[in-house]
Amino acid sequence: MHQALLVLLKKLHPNAPQNVTGVKKSSGEIEVTFDAVPGAKSYLIHYGPANSTDPHAAEFMGYSETTNFTLAAEDIPVGATTGDKIPFYVQAYNVIAPSGTTNVEKAASLHDATNITGSAWSSKVEVTI
Repeated sequence: MHQALLVLLKKLHPNAPQNVTGVKKSSGEIEVTFDAVPGAKSYLIHYGPANSTDPHAAEFMGYSETTNFTLAAEDIPVGATTGDKIPFYVQAYNVIAPSGTTNVEKAASLHDATNITGSAWSSKVEVTI
């Protein structure tokens, strides 16, 4: 019985993504990549204002159904300047976003869903802009 509960929990809560890396591209975009999580169908990317060390400040979100996410240069948090660091965290989900047409809307629908739970957050990766 205990084994069955562990299997059920793994299905409900995928593992946190590992090996998260990020780089600022010459176009000004930031690309974040990470290892695939077995059973994950989508990923919620949380990011915060420049130089933030508090995960709770990661109020911005993106969405991906692959193991990479690109933050457009115009979506980098306001006030960030050259040399600042943008913190990123990634969360895995075993479902596709239930609604939304843009990545931000899809991220919000996963984040705000009351019946969907994602993994723990990955370790923080900081990308210098």
